[in-house]
Amino acid sequence: MNIETPRIVALVHRLSTLESGRPRTILSRLVPGARLSRPNEGAIKRVLIIKLSSIGDIVQALPVASALKRRFPTVRITWAVEDWAAPLIEHHPAIDRVAIFPRMTLRVQPDLRLWIRKFLAGARAIRAESYDVSIDLQGLLKSAVLAAISRGAVRIGVSGQREGAHLVSAPVPRSANARHAVDEYLDAACYLGAQPEQVEFGLAIDSAADASIVRMLSLAGVAPNRQILTVNPSASTSSKSWPAANWIALLRGIDGSIARIIVGGGENRVKHAAIASAVGGDVVDLTGRTTLPELVALLARSGVHVAPDTGSLHIAAALGRPVVGIYGPTPPVRLGPYGQPGQAIDHRELCGRWCPRVCVYARQCLRAVTPEEVREKIEVALSGESAGSLHAGPMTRRTAQP
Repeated sequence: MNIETPRIVALVHRLSTLESGRPRTILSRLVPGARLSRPNEGAIKRVLIIKLSSIGDIVQALPVASALKRRFPTVRITWAVEDWAAPLIEHHPAIDRVAIFPRMTLRVQPDLRLWIRKFLAGARAIRAESYDVSIDLQGLLKSAVLAAISRGAVRIGVSGQREGAHLVSAPVPRSANARHAVDEYLDAACYLGAQPEQVEFGLAIDSAADASIVRMLSLAGVAPNRQILTVNPSASTSSKSWPAANWIALLRGIDGSIARIIVGGGENRVKHAAIASAVGGDVVDLTGRTTLPELVALLARSGVHVAPDTGSLHIAAALGRPVVGIYGPTPPVRLGPYGQPGQAIDHRELCGRWCPRVCVYARQCLRAVTPEEVREKIEVALSGESAGSLHAGPMTRRTAQP
């Protein structure tokens, strides 16, 4: 469970009295359960999208906002997101309002009163408007709470909801075939009448952030016309991370004419610094030194980005930049870099199609990926980039796969 239930139930009880003054509990919203209904397309004027985290998941959900805005140009879209990920969507062309919440996890909050104030501010931002539709793309208790307190006349979600979220937001129909997560999210837009043939992520490059990256690269000795390889050696969980020794071997084998830049979150500074030190040469380590908008700007300048299944990989793919994904326990068919299915490397065949949370094979599927395989993919990506085969515009929507 991703949020402290007693705290949230108490908050929801308080929020339910903000207007009427009469106590209404969350149970009145949840029983007898959500029923799927479809609003009249002409009545869709305001939409609430709930996708609070994480970076990669938010990026993959952005085409829903783009599709709705293209189909309904005058629709007003509000997006609920956690504060640490908000910069991804604050300047998105299809999003009109952002409701920002504190990080909603089981971790003990160092300042509980501040956390509550921030949560209530986000909740009030949601309740400041009524919505013809609320779309829960998170599918967890924390997002279900927000859907429950919103004024969504119709509440829908996507398949695979957990923690009782389906009791609040009815899942829309989806194909039984395995498809990418981006397409699963777009099921919600399709249900409302938006049928996108092209997938638009709409990630914006902040001009100030881009200027900051130019300065960083210049201070690091990276010439403006030099081709850039960016790598992020870490994922959110160690089970998705390639061994450090493999990253060292990979970076040592890269042509010296290519600038090698390591990126990642501040929590990975020690690990990434050790990799950079072992590689030597002119490797640039920007781990923990870029803001989220600066990371987006840097990836937009990257000739190719290499990473496991993590947020930076999906940002780069959404920007239309060449990528190489190193996959282990997560299936590339669903969570690979969108638009570049051939650039994900995995060896799941070693263990079978089903990958348990607790692996008895010590993630041999991930360890089986060799630096030589990755280097070969990098060369393919760089040759495609020099040929101008990729761009940051709309991508053709992928069809269902068997």
